[in-house]
Amino acid sequence: MRLIVRLLIFCLAIGSLQSCVSKKKYDELEASKMATDKALAETQASLKSLQDEKNKLAADFEAEKTRLNGEISSVRSELNAQKGQIAQVQEKLTMTEAELKKLKDEINGIFATYKDSGLSLEERNGRLYVLTSEAMNYKSGSARLSKSQRIAIDALAETLKKNPNVKILVEGHTDDKQFPAGGYNNWDLSISRAKEVVNRLVKRGVDEAQLSVVGRGEFVPEGDNKTTEGRKKNRRTVVLPNPDLGILKDN
Repeated sequence: MRLIVRLLIFCLAIGSLQSCVSKKKYDELEASKMATDKALAETQASLKSLQDEKNKLAADFEAEKTRLNGEISSVRSELNAQKGQIAQVQEKLTMTEAELKKLKDEINGIFATYKDSGLSLEERNGRLYVLTSEAMNYKSGSARLSKSQRIAIDALAETLKKNPNVKILVEGHTDDKQFPAGGYNNWDLSISRAKEVVNRLVKRGVDEAQLSVVGRGEFVPEGDNKTTEGRKKNRRTVVLPNPDLGILKDN
């Protein structure tokens, strides 16, 4: 009887031990499963975050691509517009050069008839100058014409009288020496020099409607005002064909 009791106790002890071992293993498996589930959830969340970031980058890329394409299109349009403007300017410059050549040819044709007059035509920096045989330069501070200058102007007068459609601009210049404050100045002097030429032309019978006067002061120098020779060159009067005041026609 005691043996049977002992066997029963032994069996109960073994069963209890087996039950304890199974629960411990179950708890461990349960903990492992929870850890795995947590890691999976975190991985899925990280994956979703990466996918969202990828989608955002793709959207930003498309937006930037659209913006850059718009800017490129705008730049192309501006370049095309600038090309058109440059072409228009070039066309105008070409027309101006053609008009200048036509004017020069017409004036040369007129003066070629009067070679003995001592007059000639010269182009300087895109401007046409009527040159007399005597350069019209002056003493410092003076607007008085020399005898040889008056003879040259008289020859110009004969040419203008025979060509009433020719209109000229007489342009006076000075060096940069200044007058005392409050008195005469280089503007006045440059105009006086040009007026002396015009008055001489009118006196010799040239129609006043053919003539215009402008004073440039010391602001369009031909020579270096730091040298005596340069200042002498700047004290001058020049004659220019004036196409704004009339169209040249052959007589």
